[in-house]
Amino acid sequence: MKPHRFIIAAGGTGGHLWPALSLARALKKIRPESEFLFVGTGRPIEEKILGPENWNRTVLKTSGIKGQGILGKIKAVGECAAGTADAVKLIRSFKPSLCVGVGGYVTVPVGLAAKICGVPLVIHEQNSRPGLSNKVLARMARLVMVAFEEAAGFFQQAKTVVTGNPIRPEIEALHNKQRDFSQQAPVIVITGGSQGAAALNKAASEAMALLSGQGLTFKIIHQTGEADRDMIEGYYAGRGVDHQVAAFFQDMAAIYGQADLVIGRAGAITISELAAAGLPSVLVPLPTAADDHQTVNARHLSERDAAILLPQKELTPEILAETVSGLLKDRTKLAAMSKAAGQTAQPGADEYMAWIALRVMYGEPVRNIGRDDIKCGN
Repeated sequence: MKPHRFIIAAGGTGGHLWPALSLARALKKIRPESEFLFVGTGRPIEEKILGPENWNRTVLKTSGIKGQGILGKIKAVGECAAGTADAVKLIRSFKPSLCVGVGGYVTVPVGLAAKICGVPLVIHEQNSRPGLSNKVLARMARLVMVAFEEAAGFFQQAKTVVTGNPIRPEIEALHNKQRDFSQQAPVIVITGGSQGAAALNKAASEAMALLSGQGLTFKIIHQTGEADRDMIEGYYAGRGVDHQVAAFFQDMAAIYGQADLVIGRAGAITISELAAAGLPSVLVPLPTAADDHQTVNARHLSERDAAILLPQKELTPEILAETVSGLLKDRTKLAAMSKAAGQTAQPGADEYMAWIALRVMYGEPVRNIGRDDIKCGN
């Protein structure tokens, strides 16, 4: 059998790369003979996520337009044009059966090249509010997959399907975990995402020191990003706070498995992972995120009583400490938030998306096909 070939374009952040990896794994499981080429930006995070499994990768030189000045936009348009020409050569060489874009500016030249070369294009939007790249590509895509109902209204209804976000199976496996919120020393996980978050690192570490000084007993697991790792490690050690610090945790399933509460940003994959793992959270959306999409993401959980939304403009160590203290002293509320988070989960998104992508590739109808209509494993 001739192998199917897939090009998957993913921007250089964990929020784009983890869904891309999950989708590729699901496609590989369904069609083991398939071949893949990931197109990225060349950032170090791509090696961290894709490198361990030796996925075939290449880099396109391009940059984003949003937030740039006039000269920056002119440069970005030029790079996009050059990147599109390079992507056309790539497609003609690799000969994919399908191109998939999962967000980030690198997906634009790949999507344009797919259109030029007549290769079917499928895109996936992870956030509650779509990014510029996907708004552009939606016009030429055969199908748009979205993670949240909130995003569906931004796209043409006839070719939009709500799939959820594909997440790592080891995290999805935590969905049925029975959590015990009565333990004496709860575990608080702090994460600003794969690259860290300086403002969150500072406020959260100081808040934990305040709580420790009040005599509360807990353990901290803190993913800091490279820049703040040594500083946060030294801060906790100097104040006697029980802690585990790393710039990046490869095995987040193990971390979430220990957690009783998560303090973090509100990236789309974080939201979906918290839902899958049934974890209560305090969410501090990144205020500079495009179109403030992280706040919209956070509301997906906070409006369902699964999280507390704390805007960064209100973030102080004192307010965060008070918020966390209230939760640690009300374990019934933590359990209720955990249940509410779990009820928002959309399990099996990776396999659902994979079957939909294959249907698009084969030219089969997809609209109005739900999870129950796709017999996974056939």
